[in-house]
Parts: sequence; C-alpha cells; structure tokens
Amino acid sequence: MNTDVSRLVPHCALVLALALGSGTAQRKEPDQGEMQKRWEAKQAEAWLKDGGWTTDLDAAKARAKEQNKVILAYFTRSYSP
Repeated sequence: MNTDVSRLVPHCALVLALALGSGTAQRKEPDQGEMQKRWEAKQAEAWLKDGGWTTDLDAAKARAKEQNKVILAYFTRSYSP
C-alpha cells in the first residue's frame, strides 16, 4: 500500500479551514451598548489621551534627534473635499 502524504495535505487544510470557519460564523455580534462601552474604554486609555503626539514638524525633528528615534508620520487627506 503506497500512501502519498503530500496528496493528503490540501484535503486536511481544507477540512481544518472549514472547521475553524464554522465556529466563527456562529459567533453572536455584540449589542450596540457593549460596543459603545468598548469604544469609551478605548478612548479613555492613557496612551491615546497623551501619546506624545505632535503636529509640529520642526519640534518632531528636534525631539527625534534628541531621543535618537525616527519620525513616524501619518498623512491624511483631510484637506480634500
């Protein structure tokens, strides 16, 4: 009897994916009250309130040089209509 394991791998992966996916499809969505509580808790976290953000490029460059760090800049299109 010749058993080629490499032929079984795709089938096992498919069965595993279906088994894992079926559990997530049955999960109940949290209600709006729970979602609101989670959002408020996240907004109250210290790192978000005072994360050390700056909107002044020159100040950011000076601080980065002083702390020997790089600058992470995130640009949005808030100016765009």
